[in-house]
Amino acid sequence: MSGEVISQIEKIFHPRSIAVTGVSDKSDRLGNFLLFSFMDIGFKGNLYPVNPREDRVMGLRCYPSVREIEGPIDLVIISVHPKSVLDLIDDCVAKGVRAAVIFSSGFREKGEGGTRAEAEIVRRARSGGVRILGPNCMGLYSPSCGLSFFPGMPKEIGTVAFLSQSGSLAIMLGLFAGGRGVRFSKMISVGNSADLGVNEFLEYLGYDPETHLIVLYLEGLEDGGRFISLAKDISLKKPILLWKVGETEGGRKAAGSHTGSLSGSGEIWEAAIRQSGIIKVENLTELMGFITAFQNPYLPAGNQVAILSGPGGPAVSAADACEKEGLRLARLSPETKSKLAEFVPEFGASISNPVDLSLSSSFDQTLYPRATEVCGLDKNVDMIVEYISMLKKEMIEGIMRAQERARKPIAIITFMEYTTIESPLSRFFGYITREELTDLLLKMYRSGISVHATEQEAARVLASLLQYKRYLDSRNHL
Repeated sequence: MSGEVISQIEKIFHPRSIAVTGVSDKSDRLGNFLLFSFMDIGFKGNLYPVNPREDRVMGLRCYPSVREIEGPIDLVIISVHPKSVLDLIDDCVAKGVRAAVIFSSGFREKGEGGTRAEAEIVRRARSGGVRILGPNCMGLYSPSCGLSFFPGMPKEIGTVAFLSQSGSLAIMLGLFAGGRGVRFSKMISVGNSADLGVNEFLEYLGYDPETHLIVLYLEGLEDGGRFISLAKDISLKKPILLWKVGETEGGRKAAGSHTGSLSGSGEIWEAAIRQSGIIKVENLTELMGFITAFQNPYLPAGNQVAILSGPGGPAVSAADACEKEGLRLARLSPETKSKLAEFVPEFGASISNPVDLSLSSSFDQTLYPRATEVCGLDKNVDMIVEYISMLKKEMIEGIMRAQERARKPIAIITFMEYTTIESPLSRFFGYITREELTDLLLKMYRSGISVHATEQEAARVLASLLQYKRYLDSRNHL
C-alpha cells in the first residue's frame, strides 16, 4: 500500500466536517442515533444532518442534500435504504467529499445482486476520488478525533486499536472494555470492505503513533498473502491479537451471510498465525484478558513461573493450568525463601512455590506486595501468577511498586466484580466502588499487570507473552 492511502486514512480520521444522512424528526432513526454519537463524544467540527423533508434535526439545521451544504464536507455517513446509496455516492462525488462510511446493509452479503450493486458503488466512488468504508459496517471510533458510532463510548484516549469485521462486536467491546479500565486509540468496523478493508487499516494502524496494540476480529480475507506480510513486520513493533472465526463449515457459512467474507480453512489460518507473530484468542472474555496483558507487556526471559496465593486450592489449580501451557514452576532460590520466611505467617502458609500467603493476606495488605517483590527479583523466576480474592487499593498500589523493581509479567486472577459489590463479607474486607476499580485497572495495565477471571486464562496469557518474545527473538536473529 502506498503512503498516499495511509495519508487518505489519516484524513478520514481527522474530518473537519461530517454530513449525516438518514436523519429525521423521529428519534428512532439510525441516522439520529449516529448523529447523537458524534455530539455525545464531542466532535469539534461541523455536523450537518441531511434530509429533504426536515428543517432541523436534534437542534441542528438540516439540509436537503449533501450537494446543498455550504462549504467543504470531509466525511459523509450514509444510513439510508440500500437502493438510495448510489445516489448519495454521486452527491459525494459532486461535492468533492473525501470519504463515506456506508452503514447501510443489503449488498454482497445478500448474494449476486447485492454484489453487483456494491461493485457499482465502489466504481463510481473511486472514479470520483471518494474512499469507502463498508458497506454493512458501524464505521469509526476515535476519542482523540471526536469520532464515534455509539453513544456512551469512553471519551478517554487509549493505546489499543480494534479492527473488526463485526460492527456490533466493536460496540460491545468498547462498552464492555471501557468499564474494565481499557481505553482505545481507534476502532474500525470495516463490514464488507468493498474499498478500504482490513489490510489497508492494518497497515495504517502499524503506522499510527497513538496505537501500541492492535486487536483484530476477522471472519475472512480475500488477500491473505498481503495480510501475512503486513503482520510479520508490524508484529515486530506492536503486538497483534486475533480473534478468528469461521473456521468450521457452519462458521464459514455464517461469515458469508454476515459480511460476505472468504474465511478459509482453520489449518491455513493456524499456519499464517505461527509465521507472522500474531497471538490468537478464542472468545470475547479471553480477548479482554489478553488486551490487559499486551497493552504494556513485560516479556518473560523464560517459562519459569512463581505462584502467589492466599487460598490454597486455587494455587494448585493455577499450577496445573501453567503446566498445561508449557510453563514450569520456578525453583525459588534459598535467598528468596529466607526473605519470604521473614514476613509470611508461620502457620497455614508456605514459602515453597506455590507460595501460600494464608488467610492473613485478606487482612494484611502488605503480604502480596512484599511477596511480589521478593519473588520478582529472584533470577529463577520469569513471571508471576497471583490469586487474589478481593482487590484492594493499597494492596494493588503496593504490587505496582513491586512491579517497578521486578519488571516481569504479572497476571492476577480475581473475582473482580465481587470487589465492588456491597455485602456483609465484602464490607468486612473492604469493598471499593466501580469507579475506584476502573481507575485501579487503568493503572495496573499501564504497569504491565493483567487481570483475569480464571487461572487457565492467566496461564494462556503468560504462555502467549513468551510465544511473542520468542517470535521477536527469532526475527531479530535473521
